[in-house]
Amino acid sequence: MMKNIILRFSLLTLVATSFSACRDALVIEPRQSIDAVTALTSKDGISAAVVSVYSRFKSVRLYGRDLIALPEALADNGFATNKSGRLLPEANNVYRAHFGDALWSASFNGINQANLIIETVPGVNAPGITAADKTSWLAQMYFLRALYMFNMVKVYAYMPGAVVAAQDKGGIPIITKGINTSEGALALKPTRASIDDVYKQIIADLLAAESTLTTAGPTFANKAAAQGLLSRVYLYMKDYANAKKWADACIAAAGSKLSNSSTYVAQWRGATHNETLFQFTLATNAENNGVNESLQTSFSTLTAPGNTVVTGGFGDLVPSISLLNELGISLTGGNTTANFTTVNATVASRTSDVRNQLYEPGTTGRGKAYVECTKYLGKNGFINLDNLPVIRIAEVYLNRAEAMSTEGSPVFNETAALADLNTLATNRGLSAFILTGSSLYEEVLKQRRLELAFEGHRFFDLKRLGRDIVKAPHYNPVAFTDVRILAPIPTREVDGNKNLLQNSGY
Repeated sequence: MMKNIILRFSLLTLVATSFSACRDALVIEPRQSIDAVTALTSKDGISAAVVSVYSRFKSVRLYGRDLIALPEALADNGFATNKSGRLLPEANNVYRAHFGDALWSASFNGINQANLIIETVPGVNAPGITAADKTSWLAQMYFLRALYMFNMVKVYAYMPGAVVAAQDKGGIPIITKGINTSEGALALKPTRASIDDVYKQIIADLLAAESTLTTAGPTFANKAAAQGLLSRVYLYMKDYANAKKWADACIAAAGSKLSNSSTYVAQWRGATHNETLFQFTLATNAENNGVNESLQTSFSTLTAPGNTVVTGGFGDLVPSISLLNELGISLTGGNTTANFTTVNATVASRTSDVRNQLYEPGTTGRGKAYVECTKYLGKNGFINLDNLPVIRIAEVYLNRAEAMSTEGSPVFNETAALADLNTLATNRGLSAFILTGSSLYEEVLKQRRLELAFEGHRFFDLKRLGRDIVKAPHYNPVAFTDVRILAPIPTREVDGNKNLLQNSGY
């Protein structure tokens, strides 16, 4: 039964495509194409539907690649090697080279599936379904709906407190009612809600999820993950008191998961890093995203750490010179532009920061060897198959440190912020810092860059802070006021819906 339901969900895209040419609303997959008689009326059916909402996130257009790789390319962390041509336009910030249309459609389809489950589950009475089952399903759907919406509003809209007013067209449509007929999908012509209202909806969903989620994880939504994600969302909102509140809760529950300098690298070589609060799991080779666009091939030519004889992926995006400098990696011949781009990379020296051990020279099988990120090396037993991290406990410490070191924050506390910063630093092989004021704040941001590099954060961190993207020496800078900071809304959506405003400049 479960296999049958999953197959029905996978066919929805084909059904949606069959009437997309005449549809002038959001690409929402109608429930009538899901065998509505059985899909959400049995325990197996609902369980399979819940799994389907998770599975969408594994697509290369979501966490399978784009939500992790593109924020590194669009910002200052990544240099595109042009070994396959992939990620080169994004690294150059070419006009319209941003998150593609598939993020919009896949996310709203996932939201619609979550909406249908949220609406249906309370009234279902079928053999084997308990009150606990219903509570768990609903909490998971609230968590995943919030995650879909958060990713979308980060991409298509400005962030609270970091808005170019003359170019602001609002957030994204808030859709919390399921569409279960093609007529309903055709009639849907939503407007963009305000940025603040979208964030309020995300918070409401995460609070609803957190209140009933259990400690299970990290492959399914769980309480610590919800708390950690709340700390991130509130940080993006510049609500520092609540960012700290939820970081406090998360660290109290899962702070012990923070690894130390002797275990950090080894844990990246296991299927699941011990620090992971939530991830999307690629369990079998059937879920392999392949040699063209998996995270492993996107970031590295290696098939295993240290093995430069066997070439696997393309290594399309590698650490920029500025990131190598901050990681404490010195190339033989120096970290100069000429040496970086023309000479096969070898590492002359490293600082004591253990995080730089996750970056090493790749093979010459695709051309010149660069220093590559090796966080994703087929940890589940197959090349190009790796779990997809969403949030780790290290980020939560940094969320709290930033909330407490931001000038004007209602929870401003330099002593406590420095303690969090040093907790992370000493567990990464660094000496404790002695900093105050803006130096402390900037060091927190620097450590965030280093800790979360190649995990899909950098572009959004610069964007939420309203900072220009300095891409020297590789590429031209991108001002925060540039229209390329926002992705374009898919043309098919705005062409068919006069209520839906396109982002400025597109």
